[in-house]
Amino acid sequence: MTIDYGITTWLVVAFVAALTVMVGWKRPFGVLSALVILVPLRDFITRWLNVHSGLSVDDVTALGRWWFVLVGSLTLLLGARWVYRILRKPSRPKLGWVEFTLAAAVVAAAGGALLSPEKGAAFTSLRGYLQPLGVFLLALAMRPGKRELRRLIMLWGLVGIVMAGFALWQAAGWSEADYRAEGYLRQNGELVVPPVSIGGRLYLRPSSTVSGPNELGVDMVLLTLLALFSLDGAKGTRLVAYGALVLLFASGLAVSVSRSAFLALLAAAGATVALYWGRMRKRIGGLGPSARLRAALIGLGGLAAIGLVFARAGMLAHIVNTMENLAGAYHFVDSIEAVRYLVAHPQGVGMGLVEPKGALTLIEAGGTFHVEGSIFQIAMEMGVWGLAAWFALWAAALARVWRNWQDAVSAELRIVSGTAFAGWLGSLVAFLFLPLMQSISLMVWLWFLLGIGYSSDKIEAAWSTATVGAVLEPHAAASQIANSAATGG
Repeated sequence: MTIDYGITTWLVVAFVAALTVMVGWKRPFGVLSALVILVPLRDFITRWLNVHSGLSVDDVTALGRWWFVLVGSLTLLLGARWVYRILRKPSRPKLGWVEFTLAAAVVAAAGGALLSPEKGAAFTSLRGYLQPLGVFLLALAMRPGKRELRRLIMLWGLVGIVMAGFALWQAAGWSEADYRAEGYLRQNGELVVPPVSIGGRLYLRPSSTVSGPNELGVDMVLLTLLALFSLDGAKGTRLVAYGALVLLFASGLAVSVSRSAFLALLAAAGATVALYWGRMRKRIGGLGPSARLRAALIGLGGLAAIGLVFARAGMLAHIVNTMENLAGAYHFVDSIEAVRYLVAHPQGVGMGLVEPKGALTLIEAGGTFHVEGSIFQIAMEMGVWGLAAWFALWAAALARVWRNWQDAVSAELRIVSGTAFAGWLGSLVAFLFLPLMQSISLMVWLWFLLGIGYSSDKIEAAWSTATVGAVLEPHAAASQIANSAATGG
């Protein structure tokens, strides 16, 4: 089958690839950082262009492919450098559990596509799983400098402020006519902001700059974690500023009224407590009675403020209503039916044959089973053994991130690796009920965090080596810094 992407797509490929190579040759981490910062604006820009630019839908779709061209071009660039280094100085790569489980997950996905009776839909679905994995591989290869990582965290927070602020504006005043006028529509004409009844009134859940309110909710969980981990060690105005960001991002989550994102927040909070448990016990044990009381009051005050925001937004009422009617709750019933089917048919239904999927090819192909949770979609498409491979990958990577976080000295790496650990565990809970692994910007964020968190011990070692060399042997230090720059630092 021949696919004609059109001249606009090839122009986008040529321009983005050339820019990526030119900038990425010296500053690959800067290019990857640009992806992390810009990708949550992709859906909003697409909608704006569709409504206001006068461009055709095909041209706008072509422009939206920039992110994949960037990932592909940067992967080829760093891959070529890696091959060049191997040819100059042959060495045997060290393989661990993550490499083996990653290979198993990819083989399970590719095997599912090859065995599927619907090859076109199968390979479209396969691409959706594997494309974001490129970000993980890129992040593993990066050795950013401390200043680069600190700058990224700051810009990430600024983008989060824009996203949360926009969501609050939409929640406060946008009507259905506003959403339709600005292009917040699916391909079938339905709103991407599904209404929900709260307190007897119909409420349109904001989408902000991303694909929908559920993705917005999980994005806000990740941003809340970034701000929360930044609180560690902060003092004075920084402490107040990060505390305000926690409240702002929690407010963005609240107005999304995403129950799955709320569950993700609870799971992420539990993971955060687990990370800090040993240190918390030591710190509390070293405090006097008045200091303990003050710390308890600050903690309870923060929780009360977040709880008040959730209550005012209607999130708590919506969750209570769901719990009271759990037996008939759509996502709950959907997941239970998927479990029953997989018990009887552990091989699933085949790649590309599960609904719902967002790609036009998959919509046109239809499906033989409907389940919304991404976890169950993986099992349905690759079999329960395929799902087991993906869980093994996540478990191996997160175990390494846990260890790296405990050993990390740098505040920047503790922020990123802590967000990676807690954010992934929370997101996996949301993936039980929602097809959020189809959301490009969310998966770019998650795979980037996991890659940096996994390699944070090597990143910190590179910083330490460069610092020591700069004192003891200037020429060796310059060589180390140059080598670090070649891989992104």
